[in-house]
Parts: sequence; C-alpha cells; structure tokens
Amino acid sequence: MQKNEPKLDMNTILRCTLKLMLLLLATRTLGCAPSVEPPLAVLEIPPQRIVSTLPSITEVLFDIGLGDRIVGDSSYTKYPPEALTLDKIGGLHDLNCEKIISLKPDLIILSTESESLRSSLPVPALIVDHRTLEGVLDSYLVIGAICEADILRTAIKKQQELKGKLEEFDTKTKREKPIRTLISIDRSYGTGRIQNLFVAGANSFLSDVVTRAGGENVAASIGLLAPMLSAEGIIHLAPDVIIDIQISGLDSPQSLSDWQSLGNTVPAVKNHRILTLTEDFASIPGPRIPMLIEKIARYFETLEL
Repeated sequence: MQKNEPKLDMNTILRCTLKLMLLLLATRTLGCAPSVEPPLAVLEIPPQRIVSTLPSITEVLFDIGLGDRIVGDSSYTKYPPEALTLDKIGGLHDLNCEKIISLKPDLIILSTESESLRSSLPVPALIVDHRTLEGVLDSYLVIGAICEADILRTAIKKQQELKGKLEEFDTKTKREKPIRTLISIDRSYGTGRIQNLFVAGANSFLSDVVTRAGGENVAASIGLLAPMLSAEGIIHLAPDVIIDIQISGLDSPQSLSDWQSLGNTVPAVKNHRILTLTEDFASIPGPRIPMLIEKIARYFETLEL
C-alpha cells in the first residue's frame, strides 16, 4: 500500500454510504433531486453510455474507472488525453441537445448550472454540484452509487484519497495571518486597463482553493459566486496578491500591463504580486485540484509580507 493511501475498512465504507444517503434524502426533501423516468435509484442496469457536460465531470468519471463508458463530452475538455477523441456536445451554455440524443446515452450528467436542461432531454439525468470542493467530493459518491459495486468501491477510495490530500493542506499551509488575495476568473485582455473583470466570490471552489493554500479571498465578502468588479472595486478591496487565471492560455506583457494601469493604489500591483495561471487545471474543479493548491501555496511561500 502506498504511503498516505486511505485504508478502506468497513467503517470508512459505512460512513461514505451514510453520507450518500443523507445527500440523496436532502435533495429529495428540497425538491431538487433529478426527476427522471425511470428514477435513477431503480435503474435496472448501471449506465453504460454516459454523456458528460463539464470537463470536471469527465475527470471524475475517468478517475473512478468510467472513462470507457463516456460517449459524449464537453467541447472544452482537455484532460485526460483519452477524452480528446470523444464526441463533443458543446459547452455549459451551448449544449447541443440533438447531438446528445443522437449518441443514445442511458445517462447524462449535468451540473447545477445546467439543471434546467434536464426537462428537454429524454434521457435519465444526474445533477452534480462542482461549485465547491465539498460538492466535488460528494459527486464521487453520487456517481458511484448508481453503478456496480466495484465502481462504487473505487469511487469511495478515490474520494477518500482526494479528501486526504486536501486536508493535508489545512496544516501544511496554515498561516497566522492569511494572505489577502483576489482571484480573477475572466476579463478583457490586452486593453491596457482592467475591463469586464469577474472574480471568484463566496462559496466558489477557487475561494476554497485559496483558503487551503494559506490565503483569504477578499471578494468573498461581496456574497456573490462570481461578482463583477470595477477598478474602483479592486482598489477598495486592496488585495496583497492577485491570481490571474487565464483559461485562454494567454500570458503576455500586454496582459500584465492591464493590472499595472491601477498604479500604486493596489498593494498587489504596487509590489508586483500578480500570479498568472494558464494551466487548464486552474479552472477545473476535479481530481487535479491539489496541483492548483500546491502551486498557489508555493507562490505564497516566496512572498515577504
């Protein structure tokens, strides 16, 4: 057994199974459980032809051994390499329902953000919430529960491994004074100033990530999942560090000059503490989350605050 590999004894399995039961009970009580015909809980055969609608869902499916059952995938999935050859069904906001139906899936896994599409698809649907790290961990159990016993066991094992890695950061990166951080998730690039800036807000997986790395998300106080900020808003929040996630892969001097337009009014800009992330895992709330936390934590360690 590898070091730090969680021991899957009966108590661990029972705890995970109990949590799964409570999750399903809670969603049904709140009226937000997947309403499908037939209900997922009584599917006679575990799903064999799965459509994934998010890169993070795809990564979880591969992680628990269901990669060979995916027949349709998000157009934005880049990892693992095996997923690049899968039929593409669009993205979060432009799913191709006709393409999905043509693939004849027996299950489609939707995100909370695209749950409204469930009624337009004549396919059993499962809803997962990948907006937070806790939601990602829960999705392992929810997906595993509708499959064979060996898949469920693998899902529990992988969930425990990921949970263990995340919990390691709680002590390894803990700081007496967390680093005040702003997380840019989308904006206009190369304009010479900050425009159309959206940041990670409260209850987002990136806010969780920064906390695990030893930081504090200054935009969490706004209370929105992804608030839009003006230059004045950034100045008001006064972050000591800015994490600029560029999902387009762009990392250029022009991009950095956008932040420099704020001058010395923002501590992060004044002290050149801007971390640009272009890796695809920086925006994917899936099994590779520890890689993102590790990279941010190492950057924090280089700072003199």
